[in-house]
Amino acid sequence: MIQTPPSSLVILAGGQSTRMGTDKAVILFEGQRLIDILIGRFADKAGRILLSARQDYGTGLAIISDDPDAPAGPVGAIFSVAARLRDLGIEGFVTVPVDAPFAPLDLIERLSASGACAVAEDGQRIHPTFAYWRCAIVNAVRGTHEAGERAPSLQWLARQCGAESVAWTDPKLFININRPDDLLAAAAMKKAGA
Repeated sequence: MIQTPPSSLVILAGGQSTRMGTDKAVILFEGQRLIDILIGRFADKAGRILLSARQDYGTGLAIISDDPDAPAGPVGAIFSVAARLRDLGIEGFVTVPVDAPFAPLDLIERLSASGACAVAEDGQRIHPTFAYWRCAIVNAVRGTHEAGERAPSLQWLARQCGAESVAWTDPKLFININRPDDLLAAAAMKKAGA
């Protein structure tokens, strides 16, 4: 196994939150904003934490906004982050969505262990918002995507990058809070000790 330096963690917080009706980063879960939960979970596990967002939510963390010519959605965010971090001499980064309060604590270590692009999976499906992206590979793939083309999916990007899957056995670790009902379900799950 290749030893890689501690990765940068990028919290994906630039979405529109249309299904939730309000910015998910600031939604309270168990008395804390979702963004603060993730920062707390990974503060001692990442070399640095950055936000893919339009603002820093008062965290003081550096933000990386989407490039104007990047496609919409999370692929545009990944393209923008890879370009910016490459310019800083950073080889790779792990992404986690802002609405995932149960994200596995070993996410960075396991996804970046081989040094290759990798996505999390739970035995049933992949979760490409939880991924390790190598900047050089993402930037090469970006070069094949025409500006103005329809925004590709993260599954497409993972395939283009040759991402390997890294398996976790508990699918609850990858729960996203997309709707108000999801927030209630996550709270009930936490209370039940799941």
